[in-house]
Amino acid sequence: MKLVTESVFETDAALSVYRSLLPEIESQVTDRSSIDLRPEGSYLYLTVEADDLVSMRSTLNTWLRLIQVALEVSALADNS
Repeated sequence: MKLVTESVFETDAALSVYRSLLPEIESQVTDRSSIDLRPEGSYLYLTVEADDLVSMRSTLNTWLRLIQVALEVSALADNS
């Protein structure tokens, strides 16, 4: 069974977040899941495909945390 989830983040830092995560996007950790991350204007689209629920949960946890950290760092940079 193939599982797919899509998340949309609205932020003025969409392109900065995307650029900061490019090295992670280019290195695939497992064959059981894949991601697509793309910026469009002030939106950042994350699509995760996984073969099973365990890899879906793991991949989502990883990428949601990476995006959260990138947004927090971007906000800190804007405030300094």
